[in-house]
Amino acid sequence: EIATPAALSCVDRDAIRVFLRRCQDSNSGGYRMHAGGETDTRGCYTALAVAHLLGLLDTELTTGVGDFVTRCQTHEGGIGGEPGAEAHGGYTFCGLAAAVLCDQADQLDLPELLHWLVQRQGAVEGGFNGRTNKLVDGCYSFWQGGAFPLMSLSVGALLRAMPAMSNTPAEAGAGAAAGAA
Repeated sequence: EIATPAALSCVDRDAIRVFLRRCQDSNSGGYRMHAGGETDTRGCYTALAVAHLLGLLDTELTTGVGDFVTRCQTHEGGIGGEPGAEAHGGYTFCGLAAAVLCDQADQLDLPELLHWLVQRQGAVEGGFNGRTNKLVDGCYSFWQGGAFPLMSLSVGALLRAMPAMSNTPAEAGAGAAAGAA
C-alpha cells in the first residue's frame, strides 16, 4: 500500500498549502502553473487535485475557480486554457475536473459542453480529436474520454440545465394544440 497515513506523514502539507496559495491568482480566480507562471485551467486542476489528495481542499482554495473556468468556456461549448482561448481537449478535461473538484460544475453550460465533447469523436477512426477540425489522436482520446466520467459526476446539474421536455407524446401534442388555439 502506498496511500497510508505513514506515507502521508512524509509530505509537508503546510508547505504545500503555502505553495498552492502562492499560485492562486486572486485577480482571475484561477491558479498559476508555478510562481510567476501563466494562469490557466491546468493550474486549477493540478492545484485542486493535489489539495484533494492531501486532504487540504477547502473554501479558501476553491474560491473563484468555478468563475474562472466558466469564463474559459467558449461559444463552441468546450473549455480553453484561459478566457478567450480556443476550446481544447486537455484544457476541457482540466477545467471540468477543477469545477467538479470544487463542486462548481453547475456554473458551466453543461449541455453545450457535452455536445462539444461528443462532436470530438471521429466517425471513421472512433477516437477523439482535441479541437474542432483536427485529426483524431490517442492523447486527445484520453483527455476527451476522461471528461465523460466527470460529466457523469455532474449529471444532476446537466439534467437541470437541459430544456424542459414533455413526458409523453400525448402531452406534447396537447401542448401544441393549445398553443394553436
